Amino acid sequence: MLWLLVFACGSEPDTGAPAPEPLVLPDDPAENGVPVGVRTVSISGGPTVEVWYPAPDAVAGEAGEVADMGQFIPDSVTEVLGEVALPEVTTIGVRDAALRMPETPYPVIVFSHGFGGFRLQSVDLTTHWASRGYVVVAADHPGRMLGDVLPCVFSPPLDGCGIGGDDPGVADVGHVLDWLEDAATEGWLASAIDLDAIALTGHSAGAGTTQSVGESDTRITAMVPMAYPASPSRDVPRLLMGGTCDAYADGLSMDLAWSQTPGAELVLLEGAGHLAFTDLCTLELGVMADTYLVDRDDVSQVWLDQLLGLATDGCPGATAPGWDDCPTAYQDLDQSQALIRHTTTLFLDAALRTEGDGLDGVTLRGATIKGASEG
Repeated sequence: MLWLLVFACGSEPDTGAPAPEPLVLPDDPAENGVPVGVRTVSISGGPTVEVWYPAPDAVAGEAGEVADMGQFIPDSVTEVLGEVALPEVTTIGVRDAALRMPETPYPVIVFSHGFGGFRLQSVDLTTHWASRGYVVVAADHPGRMLGDVLPCVFSPPLDGCGIGGDDPGVADVGHVLDWLEDAATEGWLASAIDLDAIALTGHSAGAGTTQSVGESDTRITAMVPMAYPASPSRDVPRLLMGGTCDAYADGLSMDLAWSQTPGAELVLLEGAGHLAFTDLCTLELGVMADTYLVDRDDVSQVWLDQLLGLATDGCPGATAPGWDDCPTAYQDLDQSQALIRHTTTLFLDAALRTEGDGLDGVTLRGATIKGASEG
């Protein structure tokens, strides 16, 4: 009886909660780390978001889901064209996997997609960040999504053509930040996210959203605008990213934005185009246009040409602009994505976790890296 009493008093109670799993990550910041889970959340009164997060080691080996990109083509378009076949995009995210219990709460990254994009447009990057110990939330922005743009290609426009007006991303990101505050106290993310370490990043129009929200919302503690000459002035860590062959945000405009942004850092991908920061080239939207849209009598050729220019900028097979600082072919996308994973991970680790030296002294083949500007 005495032995049983001593044993009982010295034992930890079994709460049934999983024990924290430390993050054991590869030294190479471009390499994926721990397994990744993914969930889709519809925010009440706000946008639909995709949430990627670190998952337990027990998930390792499970197949990542194939992202359904076809869901972003609206019914009004498929009613005219029939079912549109898009290439499959396999991800490392395991649908509805358990959350890896953190030793300390995970920092958060909020991602804003570009014009004609959607919440899954940069899934290689968003899943990578999650594998490195971040909770990543990407919102749809109705009003500048692929589903808002495609109906406008037709003449007359199909139902759902809805572009123009104010930036919808500003309100959507606000809803996401409000949702994170609730999620930090109840539900499956309770006590697992660090609301004092939130980065806002975005591509193209999403980089414009990043600047607008990041300037005014003090919940944002770091910013990473991509492929847009943003010049945010708020005194938080900022990394500007662009490509020297981007017809919509060329290297000169990105360099000028950096020079006018005190304290900001800059990464320029040598020979990269506008879509290097996305997985949209994988969808072969140019092939889709040739297959389904070209030579149709009910298509506006002017609109189609403009959208095709945007949808193929930086993609294999497309023609690079040929400027002095731009080669005749775009940078290989595998190289671009590795460089983006490498540099953003170093920056975010320093900015949100105060780990490492960030981009100080880093040199990488295929990228020009500039430290904090004096403005």
